[in-house]
Amino acid sequence: MKTSEKTTLRVGIVGCGVIAQIMHLPILSRFEDLEIAALCDVNTSKATIIGERYNIDRIYEDIEDMLKQEPLDVVFILTPTNLHLPMSLLALKHGCHVFIEKPATRNASEAETIARQAREADRVVMVGMQNRFRSDVEAIKTFLDTQELGKIFFAKAGWLQGESKTEKQPWLLKKNIAGGGVLMDLGIQLIDLVWWMNGRPQLKSVKANRFQFNEKIEVEDYLSAYLTFENDLTLFCEFSWDYPIPRDRFYVDFYGQKGSSWLSPLRVQRFWHGQILNITPEMRTPPRSVFKKAYEAELEHFYQYLKGQVSELRSPIDDAVQVLRITDAIYQSLEQKKEVRVNEQS
Repeated sequence: MKTSEKTTLRVGIVGCGVIAQIMHLPILSRFEDLEIAALCDVNTSKATIIGERYNIDRIYEDIEDMLKQEPLDVVFILTPTNLHLPMSLLALKHGCHVFIEKPATRNASEAETIARQAREADRVVMVGMQNRFRSDVEAIKTFLDTQELGKIFFAKAGWLQGESKTEKQPWLLKKNIAGGGVLMDLGIQLIDLVWWMNGRPQLKSVKANRFQFNEKIEVEDYLSAYLTFENDLTLFCEFSWDYPIPRDRFYVDFYGQKGSSWLSPLRVQRFWHGQILNITPEMRTPPRSVFKKAYEAELEHFYQYLKGQVSELRSPIDDAVQVLRITDAIYQSLEQKKEVRVNEQS
């Protein structure tokens, strides 16, 4: 059930951290017929200061108090991952639509619980996979959807952050809070991207490996995996927080029978009569603006969906369930130190 096009959406934001401050609040505050009605954070002093910037005077320390006192249409959950499940269920119980920042939950079982509750409550839950809204990703997906590159048989994806002294948020390093390490922070975003861009194929098998750069933390900081899917696609992926390179590397490569594509920087080529043709589309968005523009497009899409202006939600909770089943299988492979096939998963 979507909100009427004429209704002003009343939004509550839970979690006033960096992503709320630099992305969600500035972007949402520009939408017409949308009111950021309340902020919720355990640090109410911080929330109050942030609220003053946006003329938001309804500040709460506890989400349940906010939901009981505020008639909200939508709740944005921008908190550590272990809180996504209980907070989403509370919001759905109070009749709210929900936006959850990635990853949706710590594992597929938790995401399935949210998806089931959303269906019962007739509410929608969107997961913040902003890479699906990148302009360069959309360009490549057009080539894949029209089979300009032929059947895609192999993909490579990686997000390798160079070794640095930048400190991670402490909760990201605790498995019981984050659900895992670099896979749940960086890896899930690119696995989601490859899976979605290639038609949401069913996973067949996965073999994962781990190397630990920082022995003082309990979660993985380097992981590589080889995945096979039922549409004959294979994917090699690697992710690291502390890779021994001077600059970060972010890549998603697709190889098809008729051509190939590369992301960041965008490049597309096609074979034609024995020649290689460069068919890379010209992008209007400067490379440095791609990240921010993707967030803007993501939030505008969710807003338009709730207003009835678009008919299909691009990143629903049901997709998150499927992708988390993939990450669950990767962790199972790491634990068992062998290849895992989907029909062998416990």
